[in-house]
Amino acid sequence: MTALHALPAPEPEPDDAEQDVDAAIDRGAAHQPATDPEALLLCALMWSAHTGGVSTEDHRVTAILTAEDFDDIAYRRMFTVIAALVAAGEPYDPASVTAEFMRSGSGGAKDAPLRRRLNEVITAGADGFTVTHYADIVLSQAYRRSFRTVAASIVQAAEELSEEYLFDHLVDHGRAQRALWNRLNTFRHRG
Repeated sequence: MTALHALPAPEPEPDDAEQDVDAAIDRGAAHQPATDPEALLLCALMWSAHTGGVSTEDHRVTAILTAEDFDDIAYRRMFTVIAALVAAGEPYDPASVTAEFMRSGSGGAKDAPLRRRLNEVITAGADGFTVTHYADIVLSQAYRRSFRTVAASIVQAAEELSEEYLFDHLVDHGRAQRALWNRLNTFRHRG
């Protein structure tokens, strides 16, 4: 058994997970998308279609970034939809992204906070030429945030893991952090 498998992540109950997403989206009501790099990246991606269609840079950004790079749960969902549209060569402008959410069943009251957040992102004020700039910031923030996650895992391991697994646990996290650092630098040097 590896150290990573010795500490299983707690699985939230299905009902709790849905409530967590809704609560996280609702908490964002006071959120200001115009100053949030995650919102600005999503906005820039949706408006980049006006810069001449699906660009090579949009493909690169949506291929390198993942939903997990976004701290905000609603933005994760939006990025997943946008990235899928880009990969399929489909339009990913604001109307197309909104339509994709509606087709997927996000038209009901349960997803009203998500649609409200989407509207806030659409009007955040980023233009399509800033995609790479905001993608760099989102990747950088994700890299920094990962250190908090690692720190919490190491603290938990110190309390719960058998001594024989502690060092391996630390090394595994170090390798993962190095991979994230390399991904960030690869993105920056190809841009």
